[in-house]
Amino acid sequence: MIRRKAAKSAAGVRPRPKRAAPRRRAELKETTRANIVRAALELFQSKGFDRTTTKAIARKARIAEGTVFNYFPTKEDIALYFFQLELDHAIAAVRGDPRLAKAPLQEKLFALVHSQLEYLGPHEKFIGSAIVPMLRPTSKLGPFSTSSQILYLRYVEFVEQLMDESLPKDQTSVTRLWAPRAFWLFYLGIVLYWLHDESEDKQDTLALLDRSLTITVRLLFGGPRR
Repeated sequence: MIRRKAAKSAAGVRPRPKRAAPRRRAELKETTRANIVRAALELFQSKGFDRTTTKAIARKARIAEGTVFNYFPTKEDIALYFFQLELDHAIAAVRGDPRLAKAPLQEKLFALVHSQLEYLGPHEKFIGSAIVPMLRPTSKLGPFSTSSQILYLRYVEFVEQLMDESLPKDQTSVTRLWAPRAFWLFYLGIVLYWLHDESEDKQDTLALLDRSLTITVRLLFGGPRR
């Protein structure tokens, strides 16, 4: 009798559902993150950065607003993540082009900025609408925030790498500290011009980039040498 009850009890116990494998959970997280970013960028582009709320992002991504906060504490963090992806894309484009391995510094820098502008292209209205928030002292997108500084230093470090590869060692020792940082300001100036460029396919921006890089490389890095 006791054995029958034990058997009956054991038969009534439902097996515990298997937990997703770590790799599967990581894939689900990345999918959710990508959906949040995609939804946010679409809203940033159509409604502007300031007018987009996390509630609207969650609704468009078809998830709870709390889930958005699990991945990004604020919508500014989503924007920063996008700019990280932009830089990742540009660095990969330069490193992935075998023709640039032994190219002059000017050609490498052109490829870097051109790749960034290509990535920003579909999100032009969002970039324009985010400029004002970037100027706010308390904004994470501002130049003095820790998050923005990390992104800025990654950019500067990569320009330093390109400089070290392309210029004589004695020359890089003199310009290493200030030239890559000055190039960051040059890049921001190109982006501002790009935002107001109404020419077809932004050809005026590309022409300006090509012409101004010759002068910029000569002033900042000592000339267009390998």
